[in-house]
Amino acid sequence: MPALGYTVSYAALDGALNARVAAAGVDLRFGAACESMRLEPEAANLALASGEQVTARLLVIADGGASAARIPGIAFAEKDYAQQAVIGTVRTDRPHGGRAYERFTPHGPLALLPVADHYALVWTARPGEAERLLALEDRAFLDGLQEAFGDRAGRFLAVEGRASFPLKLRTVNTPVALRTAIVGNAAQALHPIAGQGLNLGLRDAVALAGLLRATPREALGEREMLAAYREARRRDATRGVLFTDLLVGAFADARRIPTWGRGLALAALDLVPAARRAIADRMIYGAAS
Repeated sequence: MPALGYTVSYAALDGALNARVAAAGVDLRFGAACESMRLEPEAANLALASGEQVTARLLVIADGGASAARIPGIAFAEKDYAQQAVIGTVRTDRPHGGRAYERFTPHGPLALLPVADHYALVWTARPGEAERLLALEDRAFLDGLQEAFGDRAGRFLAVEGRASFPLKLRTVNTPVALRTAIVGNAAQALHPIAGQGLNLGLRDAVALAGLLRATPREALGEREMLAAYREARRRDATRGVLFTDLLVGAFADARRIPTWGRGLALAALDLVPAARRAIADRMIYGAAS
């Protein structure tokens, strides 16, 4: 295939989605915080911070999970990987040519993702080490990155916008509630290894959109439709979570798989086209329903 995947900036993705929503004539509002939700058998009722009341047959929660936690019966399981992602943008002395890199270190993955004329950096570290990396002067940080990553991408010249956030696995006990579907990071927030979180969320959206098109308007948000959505996403979501968690454990904990074993597995993957295709299909298209 021409590429395993592509990277785009958040601003570009946001702009493209907003343009499609506007072209479809959807009522789109920003800054309309939801103050409360009342879910009833007939409809979902929202009270916005502006004082406006909104009623809908179907409520879709896609806000990362804050709203879903208010719903009775919705609970989250969380696994703390005791890691921080140090992020930023870095520039090198040679063009990236659209190639992404991911190195597996004893402390977690280190990824360089091509965006425009620079790389987006995701450097996994233990919390104390992440704090140290953020406190370094730019040159010292770049020297440390060079030592950790090597010379495959060239010499690191500049870094901007350093920040960090904790890495955790967070999953919801069920992606549906009364008149409500829970999608994307609100349903499952994954470790960034292999970049599967956005893909999984987009597949949630595709599955829900397909059901919306196939369901009569008067039946939107009813129990049968929501049960169909839950079943449609069960296998892919479960396997996506397990796949990502397995990768984190396999490459971050030498007690599970020794370094030579991981190297052997990657070499075998490189040499067996059928295995490469299977992994690529899993990462791009997810698990079949």
